[in-house]
This record gives sequence, C-alpha cells and structure tokens, in this order.
Amino acid sequence: MKLYAENIRNVSFFSALSDHELEMVAKIAFVKTFNKGFMVFEEGEKRDTLYIVLKGRVKVSLYDEDGREYILDIIGKDGFFGELSLFEELSGFANVMTLEQSDLLVIRRSDFMRLLMENRDFAVSMIRELSKRLRAANEKLKRFAFLGVEGRILEYLMDVAEKSGVKIKDRIIIENGPTQVEIASACGCSRETVSRMVKSLVEKGRLSVLKKQYTIRPVYEPNEIEK
Repeated sequence: MKLYAENIRNVSFFSALSDHELEMVAKIAFVKTFNKGFMVFEEGEKRDTLYIVLKGRVKVSLYDEDGREYILDIIGKDGFFGELSLFEELSGFANVMTLEQSDLLVIRRSDFMRLLMENRDFAVSMIRELSKRLRAANEKLKRFAFLGVEGRILEYLMDVAEKSGVKIKDRIIIENGPTQVEIASACGCSRETVSRMVKSLVEKGRLSVLKKQYTIRPVYEPNEIEK
C-alpha cells in the first residue's frame, strides 16, 4: 500500500509522520469509489471512519426545518473528513455527499486506534491538527458574525481559494469554483442575492468571473466591502 503513502502525507493530519509511519497507515487503508450524489454520511448516523479524498469532491451540509440546505464545506483532493469518529463512536452532525464520482481512501477506527496507541508522535500530530481545525472554525464564525452578505461571500470564496486556488502575483484563481447555489447555501442567502453581490464585487475590482473560474484579489480595504 506504499502507493497511497504520498497521498496521506499531503494531508496536514498526517504530515508529521515518518516514512515508516506513513506506510503503516497506508497498510490499514483501502480505496472505495462512490458515484456522484452518493450520501457517504447522513446527519445523526453513527460513524467510525476517516475518509481522505483521492479524487473528486464532497460537500458537507445541513438542512433546516424547512428543508433548506446550508453547505458548510466543499472538500476536494487530499482533504479529509470523519476524523473525530476515529477517537470514539459519534453521531454525525452533518451530511456528506459526493459532488462527482470520487475515490476515497478509508481508514477504520479500530485500526487507527491501534496505531495511535503504539506511536506517540502519531498521537501528538493528531491532537495538533484537531486543535488547529477547531481554532479555524472559531475564527470563521467570528468573522462571519461581523460581515454583511457581500463580505461573507468574499470570505467564503477566499476560504475556497485557500484550499484549492492557485496564486499568481496578487491574484488567486479558482479553476472550478462553487456554483451560486453552493455559495448561497454556505453564506445563508438566496441565489439572487449572490448574483447581485458577485456583480458588486466585480464592479469593485475584487473579483472576476468566467463561467466557474473565479479570480480574487485577496487584499482589500475594509471600507470597500459591505460590513
């Protein structure tokens, strides 16, 4: 299973592991292919598995009482989800669905716990990554609380760009960006509002759009974006 060692290394969750440790993880992992629209996890479902995206994309979302979907995250190549369920059996707080045919590397809790107990460095790496992700989530909530819709949309696109964008000089390019429906779900507004706000950002020179390609100028003056 050395074939997947480098895929595992690319994930920050496992970046501190030695070559030998990576091979140990790779040996307990296996690949599953899911078709587009497959529900990997459902909200409330018991989970015991970590997934690493080798190919494709998945969305993490919640539905309110009226059936409206809120997209919390889009996870692409070398991203991962389900990590908390490796430590204990948990009921999932959200739905995870494939957006296209996806190859996922699967690691079960029982095998993961054995490695965790046997390797101190492995355990420290896991704790640090969980802490970093928690801090990032808290910071995102703080930022969103003080931003208007336009600011939330730009912040969301910056988050997407950080994960999958390409930086060229003072611009960041997202080649296959989210749809307006996905942006609306993530930012808590309607698709029509997204359309108006994107147009405003384009007029301000902060964003350019060509089909699903977004080009963002990441540095901006606070008074130029709606609070």
